[in-house]
Amino acid sequence: MKYLRRLGPLLILPCLAGCIFGGGASSRIEKVPEDLRQPRVVVPKAPDRHAYGDVSKLRPGVWATYREGARLLTLAAVAVEGDSVWIEVIDEGEPRQVSARLVGPDGIVRKAYYGEISRDGRRSSVEPQPLEQADIVPPSRLAETGRETGEESVVVSGKELRARRVSLRFEDLEGRLIQDVSLWHKDVPPLYAGGDDGGLVRRKAGTSVVELVDFGQDARPLLALPH
Repeated sequence: MKYLRRLGPLLILPCLAGCIFGGGASSRIEKVPEDLRQPRVVVPKAPDRHAYGDVSKLRPGVWATYREGARLLTLAAVAVEGDSVWIEVIDEGEPRQVSARLVGPDGIVRKAYYGEISRDGRRSSVEPQPLEQADIVPPSRLAETGRETGEESVVVSGKELRARRVSLRFEDLEGRLIQDVSLWHKDVPPLYAGGDDGGLVRRKAGTSVVELVDFGQDARPLLALPH
């Protein structure tokens, strides 16, 4: 029995040697395909209608960033395909959530793709984005009771703009007065909203405020779309 106890460790050593040095096929490192190294994302649905300005008035490269309450939103026209325009709708959070939408002149979203970009530069895979029926906004039941126009100077990202100011007053069905004040400028691309006075600079209606943070003409696509 003592003899077996002394032999025990010696009998185990060959087994350990087989585990350490490999008694079978040697291990090897295989390269992981690039598409498997990219994190995959949960893709939200996109509305089937463009909720912002008339894309037929846009040229590729224009972009504008707006603040809507706590949300920071960038809209960019990045390419033209036939009579349609590729619009990137970017939620400027962490990560940046990018929805690239092919929008027709009638405002219909023909197809869309989605991807995310982290602050450190890491990118998710680009996935097809399903569409859902956009909420239909019912016609306004407010009666306009007054209108005033003028000019107002504002500074946007260090640029001074002499903006067109439009102040509208409405009365709702219960007799309450509501004021809608908006500023417009011709140098601002009509991505969010636009008209004869140019693109939107700021709008305040009740407690809702939308304001331009920055804009430019050097937009490049953030998503590499599949061909």
